[in-house]
Amino acid sequence: MRVPSYINDLDQWLEQMKHGTRLDVAVRFAETDAYGHMNNRVPFVYFEDVRTLMLEETGYSLADDGIVVVADAQCNYIRQVYPRARLAVYAYPVQVGTASCDVHYAAFSEDEELMFTGRTSMVQIDRSGNAFAWNEAYKNSLQNRFESVII
Repeated sequence: MRVPSYINDLDQWLEQMKHGTRLDVAVRFAETDAYGHMNNRVPFVYFEDVRTLMLEETGYSLADDGIVVVADAQCNYIRQVYPRARLAVYAYPVQVGTASCDVHYAAFSEDEELMFTGRTSMVQIDRSGNAFAWNEAYKNSLQNRFESVII
């Protein structure tokens, strides 16, 4: 397996990911293509779902009139995924900036095989589209939930 450039040490990264937010999914037939394997767009849907769960579990609130948008996204496909496969998809924030956050993702089969990985850069913006800083309470919540996150 060719290790994606955003992963420095694969074994350490895999261990870290399993301490992230977890979402269990079952691949639906509708998420497959004409060749009978999961469509390439589907991991991004799973990334969104687990990222939303991560934001909720760390207390992110829209009370400050902000929203989180994805500024950049990447997926690396390791193995083919077929309908009815059960996956554990993890999200882990690896670095938090003033108004941005880099999140990494890993999806494992029931047999603990790595199926695909990914990363996104998300930015908190106001209603005008301007980036604005995370509040300290939220940054502390991230740090408390994800011990190795770099702030």
